[in-house]
Amino acid sequence: MIHLKKISINQLICLVITTQIGAHVLSIPYTESRHTGHDSWMPVLAGGVFAQVVILVIYQLGKRYPTYTFQQYLYQIVGRPIGVIINILLALFCTQNCIIVVISFADILHRWVLYETPWIVIVGFSFAIAAYTASSSLRSLSTVSQSVITVLVICTVIIIISGMGKGSWLHFLPIGTHGIVAVLKDSIPIFWAYTGFELLLYVFPFVQCKKKIDIFFAMSLANSLTTFFYLLVCVIATYNFSENQLDTITEPIVFILRKFRWPVVQSLDIVFITMWLLITTATVYMYLFLSARYMASIRKKEINRHSLLVWLLAGLGFVVSCFFVDRQRMFRYSEVHNVLSFIMIVVLPTALLLGSILREKVAKG
Repeated sequence: MIHLKKISINQLICLVITTQIGAHVLSIPYTESRHTGHDSWMPVLAGGVFAQVVILVIYQLGKRYPTYTFQQYLYQIVGRPIGVIINILLALFCTQNCIIVVISFADILHRWVLYETPWIVIVGFSFAIAAYTASSSLRSLSTVSQSVITVLVICTVIIIISGMGKGSWLHFLPIGTHGIVAVLKDSIPIFWAYTGFELLLYVFPFVQCKKKIDIFFAMSLANSLTTFFYLLVCVIATYNFSENQLDTITEPIVFILRKFRWPVVQSLDIVFITMWLLITTATVYMYLFLSARYMASIRKKEINRHSLLVWLLAGLGFVVSCFFVDRQRMFRYSEVHNVLSFIMIVVLPTALLLGSILREKVAKG
């Protein structure tokens, strides 16, 4: 079976980080400064804290059924008919995540690097690479993600070196003038940047560990590292640009890399975006894998054609992505995606946890 081999704690951490960090980071803090301005680092922290709360909910749910897969205890809680519907919705949601990551990064590639390359070629190339990788086992994907972490570290070093040039720490002052309401408003769109931790719903019973609490600590560490990375990017962007400039520069990190002059490498922004393609691909192939696994469980006997499901779902994602060459349409789709993310990642696990608690109380009388 495609999922029988277990993964280690270190592999889980790498999987979560590479799934969380996608194309969205290149637009920080532009999308997080709509209401908070130079205080955009505050909603980044708030988003990380909120993600940690949801991680705790998912962990508590998985801990109640440590030897069961998600599909097995899902059917126990809500019954098979509703469970099948939830599996299909989760599969479609993961495919939608693939679409939003692919079109977001394809938009950046199209505007900054591949000006003349047709949109259909960019998204097709992205889905083809991701589908080929996602056809592997969970352990194989974990091993690939460990390699991707190395690329992420290199990209982080590039961001730090290029971003600590001419800037001003006065851009951060005065601190906290926008108020708590503004912080909460901007923490809503940043929450999508933290999605990826929900993979714990599926991988929980396949993590090899001495104690189940180790899984929670690993998830917390991964989320903390992602939060620190987002905060670092946000601080560097705010250090380089004033609040008025951030209102007009949609990808401040790419802009910083373009203006940076390094005698060793020419066009550092192109090199960085090329390397970042590997990181976004890691996000896409993990969601494609999860989508195929959820879809494989809609029958009483699990569908064993994992590769076929991956390519079919990748084909669906490719067809849908071809309609988002219009940026305004992409922005509207992102808003819908944010709402669906909240429902599938926050509301659903919380409802299942409450349902399992109530079911246990009823059984005990």
